Amino acid sequence: MTIITRKRGDTYPIEILVTSEDLPLDVSGCTFKLTVDPSKAPTVDTNNVIALTGSLITGETGRVDFALTDEQADHLGKYYYDVQMTDGDGKIRTIMADKFVWVQDITKAL
Repeated sequence: MTIITRKRGDTYPIEILVTSEDLPLDVSGCTFKLTVDPSKAPTVDTNNVIALTGSLITGETGRVDFALTDEQADHLGKYYYDVQMTDGDGKIRTIMADKFVWVQDITKAL
């Protein structure tokens, strides 16, 4: 899987590439959700740190990104995430899951 590491406060989008058998997958018509939680196996969603909806960069080549606000990027510590893809028929598949780590930055404001 893929560990995501971000600097606290960085709001540039998290970009993923959806593949099947190491080739880009056409995800046109699919929707995506990235959720970060302090628990590896949460039983409720009330502790989610963030839940982001993905935007297709290029559906034909499997490129999706997730934009963060300033508030969503203002975290420190180790968490867990997964990315779910919902296809045009409403079928859900978890396509990624691993650790999500926010580390301290130096610059606090411009």
